[in-house]
Order: sequence, then C-alpha cells, then structure tokens
Amino acid sequence: MPHAQTEEPKVVHYHAGGQPGSRPILTGKDAKPTFTEIPIVDMTGMFSPSLDERKRVAKEVGKACRDVGFFYALRHDVPEEVIQKTFHSISDFFSQPHHVKMETHINKSDHFRGYEPTLETKLDPTSRGDLKESYTMGEDGTDPEQQANTKPGVSYLKKNQWPANNLEFRKAMYSYYGRVYAFSKKLLHIFALALDLPEEYFDEMCTFPMTAIRALHYPPQEVAGGQDVGIGAHTDYCWFTLVCQDEVPALQVLNDNGVWIDAPPTPRTFVVNIGDFLMQATNGAFQSTVHRVVNLTGQRRLSMPFFFSPNEDAVIRVLPEYKKEGDDENGIAVGQYFRNRLFAARYKHPTVIKWREDMEAKGIPVPH
Repeated sequence: MPHAQTEEPKVVHYHAGGQPGSRPILTGKDAKPTFTEIPIVDMTGMFSPSLDERKRVAKEVGKACRDVGFFYALRHDVPEEVIQKTFHSISDFFSQPHHVKMETHINKSDHFRGYEPTLETKLDPTSRGDLKESYTMGEDGTDPEQQANTKPGVSYLKKNQWPANNLEFRKAMYSYYGRVYAFSKKLLHIFALALDLPEEYFDEMCTFPMTAIRALHYPPQEVAGGQDVGIGAHTDYCWFTLVCQDEVPALQVLNDNGVWIDAPPTPRTFVVNIGDFLMQATNGAFQSTVHRVVNLTGQRRLSMPFFFSPNEDAVIRVLPEYKKEGDDENGIAVGQYFRNRLFAARYKHPTVIKWREDMEAKGIPVPH
C-alpha cells in the first residue's frame, strides 16, 4: 500500500508573554510583507563622542526593532579573546561526566543558578523537551570576585553556585559577564535614542538591573520535524537579550507569515533581540519576536545569551508617546512578572514548590 502523505502544518505554535499562542503559515497571495533576514547594524558610532553619530546608530537600531525585533550588533566592544576563552571554558564544563555537572544542579540553588541537563525544560508541548544543557549565573552581591552592581538588602541579592575545582570556568564567566554588562548599559542609551528620548531616560529604572548569563550546549538533533527541538518557540521575559553564538547555525526567528528565518552566526556580532518588557514599554512598536533553536548540523552548538531586565522593583508602563485610549495604567511589575514566568518554566524546582505550598496554605489559588 502507498504511504499516506503527511499533511503540512498550517500553524506554528509558541509561547509568548507567558501564554501559548499560534500563528498561521501564510503563503502565496495570503502572505504579508515581512522580514526575510536579520538586519546588521554597525555599532561603531555607538562609542563616538558625537551625539549625532550615536543617533545615527540608534535610528538603524530603531528600524530593526520595529521591523524585526532582532538585529546583529556588529563591532561591539567585547574583546574576541574574552569571548573565545569563555567558549573554551563552557565547552570544557559541558564535556565533563554527567555526575560531575549534577553537583551544581539548579535545584541546589534557591535562586535558580547552576546546571540543568537536557530535557529538563519544555517550551514546545509537542516535543519531548528542550534538547539542551545549560548553566546559569547572574549578579552576585555576596561574591567580591565578581564586583557585581547589586543593591544590598533586596530579594534579588542572589548567590551563584560554581563547580568545585574549576576556577577557570568561574573566572571566564565573570570576565565575560563584566564586559557584556558594560556593553548592555551603553546599549540602553541607544534604545532610548531610538525612541526619541534622552539618552539617560531608562537609567533610573536600571540602576540595579536583573541580569543573567545562560551558557548553553545543544547536542545535534537527529531528524527535522521530529520530537526533538533545542529550545521551543518562545519570547524572552526581559528588556533585551544579547546572544553570542559559536560557528554552528541553529537559531531561527519567526516572521509574520509563520516562516522560520535563520539567524546564522556572523563574525564579530551579538544577536540582539527585544524582550517582553521593552515591547510593553513601546506598546508593541518594538517587537518581542518569537524564536527557537533547531540544531540539525550534526555538531554540538554552544551559545551564551545575556539577559538584561530593569530593577526588580521597577514598573513598566507604556511610554507617553505610545499610549492609546484604554491602555492599562497600572503597568507590569518587573519582579512579579519575572517570577511568574520563571516559576512556570521551573515548576518542579524546590523554591517553586515551597512558594506554591505557601500560597495554597493562605487560600490563594496558583496555577499548576
């Protein structure tokens, strides 16, 4: 008997803003004008003493954020030597035996720092789980070595955990963190200029930003369209993300026609994408675009996304220039939104289990 033909999918499913969503796949006369590649922005003028030069870069950034929500930041100021040393260190870490990596499992950290093995998270409900390993670190006001910019006495004063007898891994991650953090603070000014605001407009809400690096290892997937995906389709719950990729292509971005557009590695660039908070502030003018990782190269892939969010106690309201009648005036509380998204993704973590039990003991319903 002839094999039945597999029907092509008509929609793409994803998670955005903490909610499941879908987008129809449009072709032919139904297709909309939309992006077919990720724009490249030369950031050289970002470091110029000339305000006109910085505004020129900001104009290009603004167009990319409105049209795509993603762009390549070319000629940033993070040294290549620092990047390569960090990639070497995370490659060594992920090459260790499983039991060694599990010594710093994320469940041993109250603050979701440390190692997660493959299939532990699941952003795509049709998959077995996310085929990736990760190691998360962030600002740690308890560690003098990091010299992190943290505000004492607040709930996000979190502690990193590090593998024993692997000083080089910690040193490399701290070195990269310091460099990319400094670049991010400068990029914050470019986003302000891109919105025709004073450069320092966002500084007050980002005095002690919530930040994290997630070192990622994606083993190769065997079959396209199967039950494996590096990380399911989603948006980021942050202000913006900087992604440093190795040479293995796997990142894809969803356009308005439901078509996945490749974002291949490009030398001397970060991939920058807008997160949910910045989309909220601009009332959707800047797009928090759905993306995923599908590694069909037959090679392992490494990447280092850096997530930047405003202060935990900040409230994201729509900028005056982007307000519409009937908009919610209350805004989004950064810390609460961040916790809701994080807890939903890590519902088996001891911190989340305890929080859920505490809420239920008080008679407050929580999602399961």
